[in-house]
Amino acid sequence: MVAAIGKVSLRTSAFKYCKFAIALEFLYFLQILYIFNRKPDASISLETFQDEHPISDEEQSLAEHEEQLQKILLAYRQQKMREHMAGPLVSFVLHIVLLTLLGALVVGKEQPESLPEIEVMMEEIPIKEIEPPEPIVREIVEDVFEEAPEMDVPMPAVPNETAFEAAFADVIEEAPSTDDNFDLIDVILDVKPIKSATVIRGLYGGRTKTGRKAAVFKNGGKPAGQDAVLRALRWLKRVQQADGSWYGEPGFSGLALLCFLAHGDTPQSEEFGDTVERAMRWLAPQVPVRGASHAYANGIATYAIAEAYGMTKAGVYVRGKGQQGGQDMAYLREAMDRGIGVIVAGQQESGGFGYVYDLGTRWDMSVSGWQFQAMKAAYVSGSEVAGLGEAIQKGKRFLKNVSSAKENGTFGYASVPGEVTGNMTGVGCVSLQLLGEPHAWPVNSGINTLLKHRLPAYQWENASTALYGWYYDTQALFNEGGSSWRRWNDKFQDVLIRSQHAEGYWESPGGPGGRFSGNPGLVFSTTLACLQLEVYYRYLPSFNLDKLRAEAIDPQPFRKDADKKLLDEDAKDDEIEALIIE
Repeated sequence: MVAAIGKVSLRTSAFKYCKFAIALEFLYFLQILYIFNRKPDASISLETFQDEHPISDEEQSLAEHEEQLQKILLAYRQQKMREHMAGPLVSFVLHIVLLTLLGALVVGKEQPESLPEIEVMMEEIPIKEIEPPEPIVREIVEDVFEEAPEMDVPMPAVPNETAFEAAFADVIEEAPSTDDNFDLIDVILDVKPIKSATVIRGLYGGRTKTGRKAAVFKNGGKPAGQDAVLRALRWLKRVQQADGSWYGEPGFSGLALLCFLAHGDTPQSEEFGDTVERAMRWLAPQVPVRGASHAYANGIATYAIAEAYGMTKAGVYVRGKGQQGGQDMAYLREAMDRGIGVIVAGQQESGGFGYVYDLGTRWDMSVSGWQFQAMKAAYVSGSEVAGLGEAIQKGKRFLKNVSSAKENGTFGYASVPGEVTGNMTGVGCVSLQLLGEPHAWPVNSGINTLLKHRLPAYQWENASTALYGWYYDTQALFNEGGSSWRRWNDKFQDVLIRSQHAEGYWESPGGPGGRFSGNPGLVFSTTLACLQLEVYYRYLPSFNLDKLRAEAIDPQPFRKDADKKLLDEDAKDDEIEALIIE
């Protein structure tokens, strides 16, 4: 295009030059004609003299000589005129020819005087405004989300009281003599449930069926990835125990519940409603969790319960066509506050946390990260536990103080400086983002470290020790957005899609779930992978905690006729979502 513009500009300049040259030559030509055709003053003087003074024969002879001289001068003048005009005349003709050719060329290759300007504007479109989905979104992801085939696989229960603690021993970069790190940061999202009399607003608004489709399309998700999510949820549903737990472990059960909640499933969901309700009913009485290294399990379980309460906090839900009764969901708030009370009381003076909520000086980044996620979930859900707001502020100061961002862009495990390839950098970045500091300098430095060192190593053969950190890395880069997220997204979802077992679970190298065996290990690895593929809609990019909390405490009401239509089993999803006043 630039070359074409240059050619047109050159032709236009030549065209103007030729017109100017022809005009000058034409003026020069007229000047020559004037000069050489002008009558000489000498001939006029001679005629006047003869009229006034008759001449003799001798003088007549002189007059004839003068006349001959005039003829000679005229002939000489005409010759000189031809000589002077030959050059300009030839030039004039050549310029006429050149002008004609240029005119033909310029007309034949005519370009627009100005190229059309294309203005590209990027603007954030809140997911909640997509009330019905755009047709293109529906075409791309309409069917895939609902079509994952169910495959029955017998998964015998393997009760193991220490499996949850063993899981964490495989994910830290410097294994301590006691338990190791595990925190899965499930980002608190926004959801309003489908076919439910419960209004789920604010941070969870992206988890509706419509919201998921729009968010996946907008943020670069693939239909195959969401197909993998459904297979994983169906596998988790099949291996859920009769009592509603996953192998009797509050930690594993919390992780599994978070996967269903991230997908927008509540007790009102058609396919997974019973799974979610039984999980909540089993998990709530377990909080606060006690036992060895109980800070891990209590943080995860409290986080899941706080998120469940945030999604169902209208207080009453109704299941079944025509059923008029409801069930009280206040037990979720009570369990949330119990768990958060233990977390706030167990926070160290530095702002971090240890394995058993001791108030010593040895902090653990993995344990701390999980407590931070639980605190945020409870805060934006409206928990009024004393000291919660102050605990969040202490947590932010702690994360900034222990960061090694100035040295190598990392967060360390415990008091040991972090390695650039370690799992804890993502933990620190996500924790700061979710606590309201998405642009803090440790986050910026940590994001660069993730792209430089963690992204090249995102291969499933490394999952045995890296899968835990990848969960955080994926969330941190999604929160960062822009080109950083696009680079990560181009790789991570393809790796997870290819690595999923046909039955719906993920098995990391070294045995089910890592370096420990049994179905609990498969739950561990499957939840970590599933939550990554749900990142597109789990977490709406909002980091203003006070605003989210205010919205949770004073939600806008339904319209007057909402209850009746929401309880209609035949109501369409789009109609239900349109009832909520945004």
